[in-house]
Amino acid sequence: MQKQNDIFLFLLTNPEFVRWVKKPSPELETYWKNWMLAHPENLGAVKSAREMVAGLRQPSFRPGADAKSRVLQTILVSDTIPDQQFSKKPIDCTKTFFWFALDQWTKVAAILFLTLFSTVFFNKMTISPSAQEEDVIPVPELVTKVTQFGEKLNIKLPDGSSVWLNSGSELEFPEKFDSLERRVILRGEGFFEVISDPHRPFRVETGKIVTEALGTSFAINDIVEDKLEISLVSGKVKINHTSTRETVLLNPGEQLRYRNSNQSMEVGSFSVDKILGWKEGVLQFSNAGFEEVIHKLERWYGVQITFSGRPDNSWRLSGRYANQNLDLVLNRMAYIESFDYRIKGKNVHLKF
Repeated sequence: MQKQNDIFLFLLTNPEFVRWVKKPSPELETYWKNWMLAHPENLGAVKSAREMVAGLRQPSFRPGADAKSRVLQTILVSDTIPDQQFSKKPIDCTKTFFWFALDQWTKVAAILFLTLFSTVFFNKMTISPSAQEEDVIPVPELVTKVTQFGEKLNIKLPDGSSVWLNSGSELEFPEKFDSLERRVILRGEGFFEVISDPHRPFRVETGKIVTEALGTSFAINDIVEDKLEISLVSGKVKINHTSTRETVLLNPGEQLRYRNSNQSMEVGSFSVDKILGWKEGVLQFSNAGFEEVIHKLERWYGVQITFSGRPDNSWRLSGRYANQNLDLVLNRMAYIESFDYRIKGKNVHLKF
């Protein structure tokens, strides 16, 4: 942890790093990407320092007072910085050597100036986003894809990964992924086929749960309140709880079942056909009660269902309907559960 503090403070006071964040050039991009490849353990510090310099938000990584004091004493006593193995090819020798040639008190002043500048710049970004717009790192715009009830959608992400959205779902992602990670936000149900990129983990945020993958295919179902299911078809995923810090690793064929009410995590097996049938247009029920059946039919066909009379509370409906219209599905259900139905546009009425 102390080493990460040192790296974080070193990056904040490195003129070439600041220049890369504020006004990137091809030369700087190449240098720092190579540096990150050589030091993957420092990606968290790089991201936090970059966000602070860019003034996007307060850093989530906060070095302690002892770390700041230790680094400050190091600067006062010697002209060295925390030991790092950089590329032998310098970006700009004159500018880099100029920094290390500065006397100790000038370096201290630079640290204080950059810390103050980051705070002031963040406040200006909050109050007046247009101020000094040319110095602000461009933030990729977010894209939001929404499926209404009765709709399904296949989406191609900026890195080439594919996502299938089930009805009544929403996916949010940037127009261009970050150089450190690929993060999307899912609300509802989706199936992901992720292209492998070892240097940029793919993360799906669903409430307090973050699913991390490299090259993987998996399904996430967050439709039912207080019930999240993550089913791994291929590859491997790591699931993190942002509050409890609990981590679970899944192997192919395993499913994580999470309940937010008690923050419980349970791992079991699953049937691929049942989990991904919706992707192929297959509507399935397994010992489903009345409310579950109505809820699923409304989402699947984009209709509103009302009823009169009293349905049998002992509904335990099972069935598989492949690419069938609502009239045919209701006809078969009515035969089993003894009800009449009427379809008028997007409105359906069941009479018991």
